[in-house]
Amino acid sequence: MDSTGFERRVAIAARLMTFLAVLASTIGAGLMIVIGLQETVWAIQLQVAGEGDVLPAGDATAIHLVTALDRFLMAVVLLYFAYGIYLLFVRPERSSVEMGIPRWLHVEGIDQLKQTLAEVIIVILFVLFLRVALETFIAQGPDMSWSEMLKLLTLPVSIFLLAAALKLAELHPKPRTAARPPGLDGGQGGSAPPSPGGQSRSPDSQ
Repeated sequence: MDSTGFERRVAIAARLMTFLAVLASTIGAGLMIVIGLQETVWAIQLQVAGEGDVLPAGDATAIHLVTALDRFLMAVVLLYFAYGIYLLFVRPERSSVEMGIPRWLHVEGIDQLKQTLAEVIIVILFVLFLRVALETFIAQGPDMSWSEMLKLLTLPVSIFLLAAALKLAELHPKPRTAARPPGLDGGQGGSAPPSPGGQSRSPDSQ
């Protein structure tokens, strides 16, 4: 039995299993887009009706639109993850142009994928904090107890810690070093190349 061929087939099968993650992420992105559209429709209905169930129409509309923005950002994260996994594992031999994917979505490596996902997730958390702050201030007004203010500040402190951890982790993709062509050093341990005349000249020879 050819062990090399068997190992190759196992490796290819394991690589293609990541297509399930691509498919699930794409479905999740579509679901987030549908939910965002639903929030947008609700915002339009509230604005047209001119009144909300609990909050004024303008405030309720703003909350629904911020929620829709949060859902759309989540869809972008899932789509970028699906693109990245597909290009890295399923079709690593094809370029983004051949796949019909914009060049700015092309993923060079797992480090770039981690960096971009972490940055977008932090933006999503900022939008989430904006929605929570709007709901809290609109529902309770400026008169808040210290315990309620501390609960509200928990999310921005967590976002700051995540951003600091991202900076310290240095998730930026490592630069690729170009392969040196063979014979660059001439096999002489870095000695200087000969002069055009074929012999090295010294000042005493003149």
